[in-house]
Amino acid sequence: MESDGGKERFECPLNFKPMAVYDGTMTSDPDLEVWLIKAPADFNPESFTNHRFPLAGCKSQKVKVDGVRRLYSVAAAPCTDTPCRALLPQDNASGDRLVCAPLFQGVITISDAHGDSSAVHPIPDRQPRAVPEGLKLRYSPFGSVNPSNKRKGEEAIVHTTKKKKKKRKRVEENVNV
Repeated sequence: MESDGGKERFECPLNFKPMAVYDGTMTSDPDLEVWLIKAPADFNPESFTNHRFPLAGCKSQKVKVDGVRRLYSVAAAPCTDTPCRALLPQDNASGDRLVCAPLFQGVITISDAHGDSSAVHPIPDRQPRAVPEGLKLRYSPFGSVNPSNKRKGEEAIVHTTKKKKKKRKRVEENVNV
């Protein structure tokens, strides 16, 4: 913001282009739709010439910019729930007055997509869980490895002995019917 005789004036931030002064001609055309487009700072709009995108949904688009192929992710959604408007300076000598532009029909978000999402990438193997040294567990969790049972390069075989169950003596009775 810039101070001008007690009044503060809006100053366009770096990496933004100020829009031309709004003269009200957009509202006179009933077939005109206004969309809010969010794009990266280095985005070149001419790279999307002759490309079509859905006005609701998401699409990945490969384009060539200055001889370099880039992959962009384009997401579009209509503004039906929360109507949005832009405040633009009106065409007059002072330029102090702001006017509401027509409602945005939707929002288009263009972002850099890094890599090809359709390519198959291997999932790395998960390391087995290890019990920290000096910790004595009362039970072995599934998938854990006890370092004391492992020798270098080979696994120790753990022998478990089962207790024999005592047989119950059944008492048989004669039943007369």
